Amino acid sequence: MKVIKKINNNVAVCLDNNDHELIAFGKGIGFPKMPYVLENLAGIDRTFYGINDSYFELIQEIPEEIIELTARIVDIARNYLNCNLNDNITFTLADHINFAIDRQKKKMVFNYPMAHDLQYFYQQEMEMGEIAVNMIAKELHISLPKEEAASIAVHLMNAKVADEQMVHYENHQAAVDDITKIVERELQITIEKKDFNYSRFATHLLYLLKRKDNGDEISSENKKLYRDMTKEFPKIYACVLKISDYITTTLHWRPSEEELIYLMLHLNRLYARMDCNQ
Repeated sequence: MKVIKKINNNVAVCLDNNDHELIAFGKGIGFPKMPYVLENLAGIDRTFYGINDSYFELIQEIPEEIIELTARIVDIARNYLNCNLNDNITFTLADHINFAIDRQKKKMVFNYPMAHDLQYFYQQEMEMGEIAVNMIAKELHISLPKEEAASIAVHLMNAKVADEQMVHYENHQAAVDDITKIVERELQITIEKKDFNYSRFATHLLYLLKRKDNGDEISSENKKLYRDMTKEFPKIYACVLKISDYITTTLHWRPSEEELIYLMLHLNRLYARMDCNQ
């Protein structure tokens, strides 16, 4: 196997013997000068094929123990749900779990209005979400709220129905593009649409618009959080208000304060990454 690009000390982009690109995890694989031929594969812990290169930066941001745990969750999910899952699910789900843990540490708790319906219509996915939450508690010593099982279930469902997700994106592409322009104008940044940080933000917008279509809304136990965030991030808040006005005027739906909290969290995350790169 040829190691061609370092992601971090323990992760690298490689080519197998058939010149197929893969991501390999193994202690110290990123240390030697690139490229080089790795003769002994015994030190390789995991390999992933078909990974979009926009996720390479993401891998550097997420603790390895979360990626490793998520990979095992995905392995169990494939067998438990008896289905194929999108190749990128390990990294998108790891990103979500990492963010959920960060929110939990900051005592930002959100309820998922879809949880009851998911339990009824997607029992296996919900059970798998509960298994994942229990694994996180046991191995990372972080007790996520039980509603987080619903969010993990949604990620697994989306990984199963990539074609449906693409149709959903196409239905809302104009809105996502318009909101992106609002963000660039209000925050005076240039967004690289191939960047994973933008992909993550755009995915959140799609979830928001999907909740609008379904008549669902996020609810929050953090009554104080909205006021605190408007004061702590006035620039982000002003931009979110512009987005809210656009959605209200164009899509005839006014996002709740809880939706705006979640939007501020994701927009601030995008802005911090974009601002650092400019």
